[in-house]
Amino acid sequence: MNDRAPAQSSESIAHYRLSDLTPAPFSPRGASTNELMNADTGARIASGIVYFKDCEIPFTLWYDEVMICHAVEEEFEIIVGDAAFPMKPGDMMWIPAGTSLTWRSKGTSTAFFAVIPADWAKRKPQA
Repeated sequence: MNDRAPAQSSESIAHYRLSDLTPAPFSPRGASTNELMNADTGARIASGIVYFKDCEIPFTLWYDEVMICHAVEEEFEIIVGDAAFPMKPGDMMWIPAGTSLTWRSKGTSTAFFAVIPADWAKRKPQA
C-alpha cells in the first residue's frame, strides 16, 4: 500500500507559507495587500494575504471575493450597509461584485482573500 500522495508537477501547484511572507508596506489608508497568485502567475483566481491596521476603509468591489479571517489583534469587522459583521479567526465571508463595504480594524488583523477574475486589478473601473 502506497500512502504517499500522487506526484504533481511543480508547474501545476504553488505552495506559500505565511511565515515566509514579507508584507508589502501599509498604504496610507491602513492596508497591506499581498497578492500571491493571479493571472500573471497562471492561476485562474487571484489570492493572497491582506493586513489591516487601525483603519476604516470604505470600498466598492468590482470583483467577487472570498475572505477568511486569520488573526485579529483587537477587533476586525466588515460593514455592509447597516450590518456589521464582526470577524474572528476562521470566519469566512463571500462578497459579490458591486458590494459597497467598509473594512474596520482596531489593531492589526490578517485575512486570506481569493478573488475572481484572476486579473481583477487590471479591470479596476476608471473613476
